[in-house]
Amino acid sequence: MRILWFTGVQLPAVTGKGINRAGWQEGLRRALNQYHPDLQLIIASFGTETYQPFSVENATYHNIYRKPKPVTGWERIIKNWMHKTHDQEELDRCLDIYNLVKPDLVFIFGTENPFGLLINRFNVPAVVSIQAVLNGLIMRLFSGLSPLELLKNIFSKETILGRGIFHKWWTLKKYSRIEKIIYKRCQYFNGRTDWDKSWLTRLNPDAHYFHIDRILGESYYQAKWNHEDSNENLIFTVSSNASFKGGITLVRALVVLKERGFGDIQLRLAGIDQASQVGKHISRLVKTHELKDQITLLGRLHPSEIVNEMLNARLFVLPSHMDNSPNSLAEAMMLGMPCLASDAGGIPSMLRDNEEGILYQHNDINALADQIERLFYEPGMALKLGIQARKTAQVRHDPERIVREMYLTYQEVLSRSSK
Repeated sequence: MRILWFTGVQLPAVTGKGINRAGWQEGLRRALNQYHPDLQLIIASFGTETYQPFSVENATYHNIYRKPKPVTGWERIIKNWMHKTHDQEELDRCLDIYNLVKPDLVFIFGTENPFGLLINRFNVPAVVSIQAVLNGLIMRLFSGLSPLELLKNIFSKETILGRGIFHKWWTLKKYSRIEKIIYKRCQYFNGRTDWDKSWLTRLNPDAHYFHIDRILGESYYQAKWNHEDSNENLIFTVSSNASFKGGITLVRALVVLKERGFGDIQLRLAGIDQASQVGKHISRLVKTHELKDQITLLGRLHPSEIVNEMLNARLFVLPSHMDNSPNSLAEAMMLGMPCLASDAGGIPSMLRDNEEGILYQHNDINALADQIERLFYEPGMALKLGIQARKTAQVRHDPERIVREMYLTYQEVLSRSSK
């Protein structure tokens, strides 16, 4: 069986480095190599440096050449304002790879890239692995920002330069239309939550859905959180430079807790750059409410660093206003951390409220503050939730089971398509 993967990220065999994002793709490749060495993968990904196809273990890697970003400031600004979603030449290169390798099946990671637009050009079946659902995400893109903050963003330097949240919205609007086309053209999808399944039903009710969970990074299977080794009153979260990820919301919850007299709570946020718009909003909140000694922006971390941060913290909080199946929550659950998460998107499919963690309404800052206070002051309950979260995650993210289900999915799609 020869499977052609199209992915928007380069795997370690190409970069020669570890992988900081989409590590579950490398985890799946490794597990397929371990349990099904007969399966041949051809992995095609974007890159600005050309290289000849090469093979390592069960995979042959192909480059989809992408032009480097513009060098001069004016070129970058013009390109930003164009809100271009893809280059037809890149799609042609994808089709060239497909025609060269002649796979039995095409497997596409996500709809954030334009690979799915080629589905009607393939004469073999294709499966789209749902990552984000852009049509759902765009509804919450501005979440986490107040009307005044949005107004400031409109007239900011970032907007003039073609960056920032409004340009993100314009571009995402285009990607959302492309996503609808991809959903209509594809008949086979795999996902992980009730939320992504419901979006598939909405966008293509005739498509077939396979539930397949994700393999996590190796270090999360090896480590285990311990209450005694963690720091009292320390919260950790993994966020991003997007307001809908809830970093600003979590800081506002700390403001509420400080007003209630809980000024000793510490928060460490990974994934947020201080120079980003979200980072600047947080910095203003920190200055206004004198939170300098309580909040630390860590920037982008290596997976091993994230593991250490989780092991050191007393509580993991996921304040996202929209997410399908956030890896960071899965990772915290695997370690056995007490987890507090919003009820956005597919999160309730991952964490059962009051059984494996606590859920709160995504836009209710007071409820978020209430539950942080509750988990800190009821350590026995928090410990029980963490223990059950780990048990659930160990089953859900078992590599052998996931690979078996993925392999059977490939077989079933090929069987259905041959009839």
